[in-house]
Amino acid sequence: MKVARYYANTFIRSKIGSKIAIFLFILVILVITSFIISSYYQSQMTYLGNSINIAGKNRFLTSNLMLHVSEYLNIGDNNKNSSIVNSAINQLESNILALRQGEKIIAEGGIDLKPLPRDFLTDWNTIYQKWISLKTNLANKIMESNNEILNSEKSLDIIEKASLLETEALSLIDSSNLLVTKLSDYLKSNSEYSLFIQQIFTILIIVVTAAFAFYISSKIIRPIISLTSAISEINRERLNVIIGQNIGNDNNNNKNELSVLNNSFNYMVNYIKNIKKQDKLIKELEKANKELKYKDQLKNDFINIAAHEMKTPIQPIIALADILQQEGITNIEKNKEYLDIIFRNSKRLKQITEEVLDVARIESGSFSLTKEKFNLKELITEILKEYEQKIQKKNNIKLVYESYDNNNEIIIEADRNRLSQVIHNLLNNAFKFTEKGSITVTVEIKKDNKNDKQNEILVSIRDTGTGIHHDILPKLFTKFVTKSPISGTGLGLFISKSIIEMHGGKIWATNNKEIDREKGVGSTFTFSLPIKL
Repeated sequence: MKVARYYANTFIRSKIGSKIAIFLFILVILVITSFIISSYYQSQMTYLGNSINIAGKNRFLTSNLMLHVSEYLNIGDNNKNSSIVNSAINQLESNILALRQGEKIIAEGGIDLKPLPRDFLTDWNTIYQKWISLKTNLANKIMESNNEILNSEKSLDIIEKASLLETEALSLIDSSNLLVTKLSDYLKSNSEYSLFIQQIFTILIIVVTAAFAFYISSKIIRPIISLTSAISEINRERLNVIIGQNIGNDNNNNKNELSVLNNSFNYMVNYIKNIKKQDKLIKELEKANKELKYKDQLKNDFINIAAHEMKTPIQPIIALADILQQEGITNIEKNKEYLDIIFRNSKRLKQITEEVLDVARIESGSFSLTKEKFNLKELITEILKEYEQKIQKKNNIKLVYESYDNNNEIIIEADRNRLSQVIHNLLNNAFKFTEKGSITVTVEIKKDNKNDKQNEILVSIRDTGTGIHHDILPKLFTKFVTKSPISGTGLGLFISKSIIEMHGGKIWATNNKEIDREKGVGSTFTFSLPIKL
């Protein structure tokens, strides 16, 4: 009971509960008022109906009286008939007086008769006056005259008086009929008015009920449906949902419990969003931190590699230059060998320096191309001739050049030196990781008949070496990436990728075993360039 009373008090004290209570109170008042008015008019119509019955009974009692008077005049036992006539007179008079004053008539089954309404007192007075006249004539002219001639023949005067008495009785009956008619009309009018009042209250109850239903729908059901839909969206991890600020509000200054609930829900959603954003930011920061650590490690590795790479050619240059300075030009063949070593290491040192400078230009956005038209086949042929000496040193490697269009030149507009740098980088990688087998350079044109702008040239360098390590394949074309046991800065592929992309092309690499698992060894590097045919 205490729990129920607590929830009841809480409900009434709430803004929504108070409004629902007001609606229910108005509805109950309307229903009770309608019932009271309906009961009042029903009782009035019952009383009028009883008055109509009593007024109608006047006709019967008048006719009954006249019947007994007639018997009284025609039958010889006047003492007996006289008492019957007197009883009929008393009944009629009691009925007329009861119609005027109102009383509970037990003889009629306990009819509760109210006093006659004032509007009908004139008609009742008419009936009563006629009754007094009829009663007087009956007593004075009929009863007494008849007693005087008990043993003689009835005179003609008595018969004429009886006829006059009958006329008065009919007049009394007509007046009673008129009263019955007026009471019936009044009853009908009251019945119609009662029905009209009931219809008005029925309409009011329907309107109040409809207003209550509309309020429940707009202020309670609709917000609950919106809240339920929003919760369903959140269950699907769709956090871009918000419930309208005005849902459940009566006005801007009066916020009910549902409005507070909606605001709390929106706050919760925003809080979850912030948590999600924080989690996302934390993950991004963790990822960025890992990348920074990775790049920092790459930087340290690069510094170590670059220091080692630069130290490697510098040491023989300094040592041999010192020897030449001390010995002088004594042995031309030996001095020439020293100079070749110095020249080769100087070129290596220059290449390292240029790679570092190229990376700096690419990252600063100052890297540029000098485009010109030239024959790509001719460039590749010249480069391959440069590698003939390396092939002679590695007798177990075969260099192959394949072109799908040997008869025609392939004229492109590009930076000749930079494309030569890319091809040199790819061939150097192929020779670096291939101990035996072949290195194949393939050139082919890919045409698009629907769109000339989609025409491109593909250059592939395929080797039969060790392939690409699976750890570095996803980040192969980034800076400082290398798994080579042989010296290298790990910048060549990054620079090559930047050069090809600046030409509007693409570069990629695959392990050959991904294409042919049984026979596929080594790797294939391919780059594409757009070409106008």
